[in-house]
Amino acid sequence: MHIQAIWLWVAVVVVVAFLIGQFFRKPGQVAWLILRSIVIGCLFVFAVNWIGSYIHFHLPFNPLTALTAGFLGIPGIVALIAMQLWVFT
Repeated sequence: MHIQAIWLWVAVVVVVAFLIGQFFRKPGQVAWLILRSIVIGCLFVFAVNWIGSYIHFHLPFNPLTALTAGFLGIPGIVALIAMQLWVFT
């Protein structure tokens, strides 16, 4: 395994441990943050699909795209669009 991959996994474990710790400290606040992010992400994906219908572009509508769009906002939407155009075409 490469050194970069090990550091990536260490970073993922640290972030997940932090999120789990925050969830047990303030479960209602974290649940509200996740729910709000999902709703905002759904609205972003819906808007992209609505505008994209004019140029025959479609983002898949699933929990992963909604969470990505919700947590990352506009940069997340741009990343999803770039992945759709670059990787999945």
